[in-house]
Amino acid sequence: MPKRNPPKKRKSQTVYHGTDNPKLTISPVKGGFGYHPGAGPVEFLGPSFSTSKEVANSYGKNIIEREFTTQNPKRFKSMNALRENIIKTFGLPQNGQKIAEYYKDIAESYKIKLQAEGYDAVIFPEGLKKNINDKIAETIIPISEDFYEK
Repeated sequence: MPKRNPPKKRKSQTVYHGTDNPKLTISPVKGGFGYHPGAGPVEFLGPSFSTSKEVANSYGKNIIEREFTTQNPKRFKSMNALRENIIKTFGLPQNGQKIAEYYKDIAESYKIKLQAEGYDAVIFPEGLKKNINDKIAETIIPISEDFYEK
């Protein structure tokens, strides 16, 4: 088995989450609430943050700012690549399965898998809400429970 290099300590950075809900509090996904509507299982990984305040603002006028340091993020070339990787790992729902429940279950299993592999976040490039393919900033979805204990 190849020897893994220890993850490099990264500098803390300010990240932003945009929402139109002024009462939203950042927490892990619970009760079927997803953060990325239409993104399949990605919507149930957790809240996403942008490295760009402008990108976050395109998702809502209320900006939640957090400091976050990733130690060992899993990088994807796009949100679609992340979604495809989750589905490749766990498959599509069976006939008769409730899709939202299935996506929530496999997202939770995927987070556990990534945590077991030593990852603390997933990262992919993204643009403004109206054109996510512009890739003008990074989107970070923390998967470490430590993030929510702050």
